Parts: sequence; structure tokens; C-alpha cells
Amino acid sequence: MAEFLNTDKLREQLIKIIETAQDEVVLISPYIQTNTLLLEELEKADNRGVVITIVYKEGKLSDFERKKLIKFKNLNLLSHPNLHSKCYFNEIYLIITSLNLYDYSQRNNREMGVLFRRTDEERNGLSDYKTGQDDDSFFQDAILEMKSIINGSDVEKEGQKTKEKGFEIQIAKTNYDLILEKCNLYNKYSKNKKFVPFQSGEDWYPKCENFLDKVDLVIEGRRSLIYLNFDEKRCEEIFNVLNTKRNKGDFEVVYCFRMYWTYHKSAIYLYPLNHHELWNIDKSDEFYSKFFLGLNEVFKKLKPSIEKSKK
Repeated sequence: MAEFLNTDKLREQLIKIIETAQDEVVLISPYIQTNTLLLEELEKADNRGVVITIVYKEGKLSDFERKKLIKFKNLNLLSHPNLHSKCYFNEIYLIITSLNLYDYSQRNNREMGVLFRRTDEERNGLSDYKTGQDDDSFFQDAILEMKSIINGSDVEKEGQKTKEKGFEIQIAKTNYDLILEKCNLYNKYSKNKKFVPFQSGEDWYPKCENFLDKVDLVIEGRRSLIYLNFDEKRCEEIFNVLNTKRNKGDFEVVYCFRMYWTYHKSAIYLYPLNHHELWNIDKSDEFYSKFFLGLNEVFKKLKPSIEKSKK
């Protein structure tokens, strides 16, 4: 649930965003004037290996402040010509505020802001609706704007990790971006079967249209769905052959999957066969090669009935 922050709470939560950053933290502020506490927290984050990205308004950072910031080995420093937004975020928290990263403002001005959470938070081991996860659609819109600001900025300093791995900020990726990466990964192993991002409601999934002719595959995490795009009569004919309701547990084992098809109008569902060795393998070349081997075995089972149902 969104939480209103006054000046005192803003100071507290700004430090918390740096303290709780696991791998990345982004600080977007037109004007920057650091104090001792902020520098100490940035140093701790830097020593933990956190990639720190700071965006300020072009021409508005003093040499004195720049020298203090560029000493951090994992800090990226960027400038934007038209920046007026102020926001601060890590993997868990996002603050949108009137407050600059400016010591004078924090001590003397009346500021306000709003804190949003990307995950549920517990206090003293108890969940509280006030600290619950905020709507993901809000974060998707916010990330798009933050990405646009970062993309429109000039890089003045790259941190060590950025130089080694490239300028990739995971927390500034939308769900679409993450699924596109997953599609690109699958496409390395799926040969001519190409996956593209597919939106269902507010969620995105990798989808391969025509894995077989007029048969689509959607991968939803550990569950996969097969959609037969035929008329109802043909689907029912195929279902009468492949119906899994007759089996114990309503599923049939196909390689590394439990295949469920219990109603001719529904999709065919694939779930992991838990004791199969594949699901104990780390996500590696071996895993994805065997995963797609398993999918191909499923489609081999479907294909004869699909072909036989042609008129």
C-alpha cells in the first residue's frame, strides 16, 4: 500500500533504499548536495557490490560533489538536460517525491513524497496491509518513464561492474523486457520454433505460434499451455483420443512432464514431473536442451491424432 512521507520520513526512507539495495539502486535527482550520512551509506553499498546509478540535471553538479561521487568504484554517473523528476528506487522500494538529493533541502524545506513497495513487507514478523505490495501496473508505468530518463542521459562515469557487464539495470526493466529476454533465451534452443512476448491481461509470457500448424505454445513459468486453434468438433475428436481423465491423477507422463487434458475446450496443460532428473538441473545449456527435448516429445504424441483429424 502506498505510504505518504513527510520530510522526516523521506530522509529516513531515502537512506533505507540505499541500505536495503541488494544488487542495484537508482537515484534520480536534478540537484545533488551530499551529507556525511548519505556518503557513508553509498560507501557501504559500494563495498557490498551494489551498482549505484545516479542521474542529475546537466550542468547542475559542482566539481566538489562530483569528486565525492566518482570515488565509488561501482557508481554510474549520468546527466540529463531536462531533468526535473526526483525518484529513488531499488529492488523493493520506490519513492516519488519533491525532495532533491540535496542536504539543504532535507534540512530546511518542507518536502513530501510517496513510498511504493514491489513486494510484501513484514514488520516484527507480522504482515500489515499498510506494508503490502503495490499494484504492479503502477511499477510498469513508472519503470517506462525512468527508463526513458536514463536512456536520454549522457554517461559521465561508468562503474567497474558496468564496464565489465554492460549498462544493464535489471530493476529498470519492465515485465515485457524480462519476457523478451526469456524469449531470446528460449530461441537459442528451440531451433526454428520462435518465441515472442505475449500479453494476457497485465502479464507477459513467451509464446510460440504454430509450434505445430495451428497449435500454439505458451510457457508460464514452470507451467506450459498448448492451444489447439481448430474448430470445436475437431478439438473434440482429438480429445477423445488424448483425454487424460481416464488416467490415475488425470494426467499422462510424457518425458519430463505431467500432461493434463480433461476438457476438449480447454488448453492442454504441462506441469513438471517432479521426480524427473531435469527439474534438479540448474538453468543451464543442459536444462534448456532437455526441456525442449521434452516439449518435442509432447508434440510428437499430439501430432498423429492432429493429423488423423484432418478432413
